[in-house]
Order: sequence, then structure tokens, then C-alpha cells
Amino acid sequence: LVIFNKKLYNNKSTNKCFLTDLENNILTFIISEKVCNKNSIKNNVLNLKTEIQTNSLESHLTRIRKKIEKLNSKIKIQSRGEFVSIIY
Repeated sequence: LVIFNKKLYNNKSTNKCFLTDLENNILTFIISEKVCNKNSIKNNVLNLKTEIQTNSLESHLTRIRKKIEKLNSKIKIQSRGEFVSIIY
């Protein structure tokens, strides 16, 4: 997969999908970190305090996963407990 201009491309086909600003920022952060704590995404990307209870991050991750699946990519975003990772 390639991210360019807020678009997610499958470099093995002509498929692409658009990312929102937040989806783009979240996915870029996860890719750069490989494994990251959900609180670090909330703080650094969503600008939320860690004590705020919200499902916002999970909602964004679900939408990102669906877009990746739509592109027929083998890349997976996994979230277990407090961590999010990308699997190639």
C-alpha cells in the first residue's frame, strides 16, 4: 500500500480509496511506529487526553481496516488491549 495525498493506493493494482485527515494521520502514525500504544495515538493524533473515555479511535481503526480490505491488501491493522500494530 502507498499513501499519497490522503489517498490509499494498492501499488499492485489500480485500486485506491480516499482517507479523511484523521484516518491519514492515524495510519501514518501506526506505520511509522509499527507498534504503538492507543493512548499515544489519542494524545499525538486525536489530541485527546488519556483519561477521556471514547470509542473514537476504535471507530477510525474500523474504517481504516475496511478501506485496506477493499484494496485487497494483505496488510492488517491489529489492536489488542492497549496496543495497535501493523502486520505486513
